[in-house]
This record gives sequence, structure tokens and C-alpha cells, in this order.
Amino acid sequence: MSESMEWFGVRSLYHFGVNSKGINVFEERVVLFRAKSFEEAHKKAELEAEDYAKDCDFDLHPEQIAYKQDGDALIDGYEVWSELYEADLTLNDFYRERYEKYTYHPENA
Repeated sequence: MSESMEWFGVRSLYHFGVNSKGINVFEERVVLFRAKSFEEAHKKAELEAEDYAKDCDFDLHPEQIAYKQDGDALIDGYEVWSELYEADLTLNDFYRERYEKYTYHPENA
């Protein structure tokens, strides 16, 4: 009996480059894969991430995080990633620390 295929969102982290001030720029990327298991999704994600890093000349962090999609087939408004964090911060402070503190602002050409 064959296992059913499910959707997995897999997050990878890349070193995107260094800006003119010598500050590192990173890319956090979530890609969807259809697979029979977490193991299969990770294998697909590893290959895709390695190709992406090679094509873009990025460094790839070796750890990936996978999230199994729950529910029906992908539809408008379908959740593709969810991760829980804990911190002794207010919601606004957590947002600033996690999402604004290291925001990349492309330099003017």
C-alpha cells in the first residue's frame, strides 16, 4: 500500500552577501514540496536549496526546518508556514527584534 503525498513547507537560510558597510545580508526562504514523508521532503529541499545557493553564489546554512501542511489541497489563503517562538518581550518589541532589527535595505545604485 503506497503512502499518500502531502505538502511540506521547508525553510532554508542563506548568506546573501555583504553590503558596502560590511554587514552580512541573509535570505530566509520557504519552499513547498510534495512528498510522502518529512525525510523525502528534506531530501528534495536539500537538493533544491543546494541548487539555489549554487546558482546565486550564496552560502547555505546546513539546518533546514520543515513544516507539514495540515488540511486539504492548497487553496487561496492556505497557511504555508507556522513557527512558534517564546521571548520575554511585548508583541511589538518581539516584532521589532525579529523582523525590523535586521531588515535589509538595498543600497542605492
